[in-house]
Amino acid sequence: MESDISRNTIFVLVILTLLVSVLGTWTVLTHVEEGFAAPPIAQRTDRGSGEVQFAIVAPKEGAVSEPATGRVVFEIQ
Repeated sequence: MESDISRNTIFVLVILTLLVSVLGTWTVLTHVEEGFAAPPIAQRTDRGSGEVQFAIVAPKEGAVSEPATGRVVFEIQ
């Protein structure tokens, strides 16, 4: 059966497949890890004083609400 693939060819293909898989996994994990790093918080600046007001209100009737995420930092002195 001359048309069969030799064992050496199969061995080389398996090794190449494993190598590509490992390199791909490493690349994806590296980029995902960078994506989860939090951006630095802005540096404090002294600009005098000010007043901030905010209110949390219920969504309008019939509005589709989607979950939201975010970060708020308050520094009270």
